[in-house]
Amino acid sequence: MTAVQTTSGRHRLANDVVATINEFDQKRLDEMGGWQPLADLSGRTQFEAIDGDPDSVVFVDENRFQAIATVYVILVYGSGNDEDTMSDEYVATIQGHRDAGGIVIDSIEVDTTPFYE
Repeated sequence: MTAVQTTSGRHRLANDVVATINEFDQKRLDEMGGWQPLADLSGRTQFEAIDGDPDSVVFVDENRFQAIATVYVILVYGSGNDEDTMSDEYVATIQGHRDAGGIVIDSIEVDTTPFYE
């Protein structure tokens, strides 16, 4: 296998990782423990999207990887005529692996500390 093939293979794997990350919704984020820090930011936090960064995918070994994604949310405060909304985004650190079934996300941690700074 040439270096170009290896790089091409890694690029395809990185794209597969990002595609798996981008399939996340609020329910899946909650199942992985990544939703609660976001839910704590407002009375009715709403999930918009998650966007994996293909340039951030790092392979720890042949099967394990780490990646960065951005989680987009709408923070909702108040209610009725007094309701106020604000779009925001937070960085998530993702760890996972690949197996015969494809890409598996093992953990996702969303950093909400910028909200409190």
